[in-house]
Amino acid sequence: MIASSRLQIARGAEETAKRPTPLLEGAGSPAPTRPEPGSDHLRPFSQLYLHIPFCKHKCGYCDFNAYAGMSGLMRDYVEALLIELEEASRRFHFTRLESVYLGGGTPSLLPPELIARLLAGVRARFALTSNAEVTLEANPASTDPEKLSTWLEGGVNRLSLGLQSFDRSALGVLERRSDGRMAEGAFKDARKEGFSNISIDLMYAVPSQTKRSWEATLTRALALEPDHISAYALTFEAGTLLERRRREGMIEEVPEDLQWDLLDVLVDRLAAADYERYEVSSFAREGSRSRHNQGYWRCRPCYGAGAGAHSYATDGSRSWRWWNLAQPRRYIASAPDPIADGERLERDRADAEKLMLGLRSVAGVWPAPGFESRLLELERLGLIERRGDLVAPTRRGLDLHNQIALAVL
Repeated sequence: MIASSRLQIARGAEETAKRPTPLLEGAGSPAPTRPEPGSDHLRPFSQLYLHIPFCKHKCGYCDFNAYAGMSGLMRDYVEALLIELEEASRRFHFTRLESVYLGGGTPSLLPPELIARLLAGVRARFALTSNAEVTLEANPASTDPEKLSTWLEGGVNRLSLGLQSFDRSALGVLERRSDGRMAEGAFKDARKEGFSNISIDLMYAVPSQTKRSWEATLTRALALEPDHISAYALTFEAGTLLERRRREGMIEEVPEDLQWDLLDVLVDRLAAADYERYEVSSFAREGSRSRHNQGYWRCRPCYGAGAGAHSYATDGSRSWRWWNLAQPRRYIASAPDPIADGERLERDRADAEKLMLGLRSVAGVWPAPGFESRLLELERLGLIERRGDLVAPTRRGLDLHNQIALAVL
């Protein structure tokens, strides 16, 4: 019987994969937290993630590494980022980067000249493929034509707009500082400035949200004709203000039956508008899948720079994951090598994560040996299907991916 908590499909599996669980090797000696510099057999990094931790206001539902009231650190932070990248370019092997992703926080809060400096610094240190995907996350409230023009000139070719909702009540619960008109204006400005690849974020299962208000949000979102849509179920993360408000009875979760209705409306409406659900929470028009995020699901080596950023590396038989100091001031002071901790993943753990993450995508994955009994059970439950030697999630498996993660890890 599938557990009722199956609706936690948004980011739970991703966070399971990122959660520090240090492993030991040998007779109790700690495994190295990252590979040695210049390791000859290490697969080169092909993806780069840059974390920008600044926010105007940290929303009550957010448990990301983000900070309000630190705008005075922005210039020093960008300089520290460039110093870290310089050290990384000497320490590790990089192939031509296929994707660069500026996430946060709210990267759009950075003065546009700092974004331009940062991207110029990336290009000075690393080669990029001719069609590299360069994404910047932006809040409609900190987006304007001048910034858009500078981002585009600096090399950003994919914009990810955090709209979340067009419903005023839902936006109030989420503590978003923008409204529907502002979101539509930012999107239309981006199109006018020349952005041909725009993704929007939406959130459902928000307290006060109804089926009717969610349908209205989807109608306004689809009218913009975005190229990509990421839609997440709201989760009450431990330690957030929203979770405390729920615990104290100030707000209530959306009833589970309604959550399922909202998910069905989402999938059906987007399919009718020619958006393919290619991953648990991701929908795209033809040719507009997020290449950077697909790299995560395929466990491709990715270097993460910035406060709290995670890196992942592998030599084929062993894998490593490490993360930087989270607090921006400590990060700045620790450049060029701001690592906080890390872990080496033994082969069985790395294979399990590869299978779990690969089963987030409709493309599926070729499983390593040792998972047959678990796969048979997932197949019996209708969560996966076989395509020769490849296994892929069913529609049910996409909806219940946390059950796949629990079974595999």
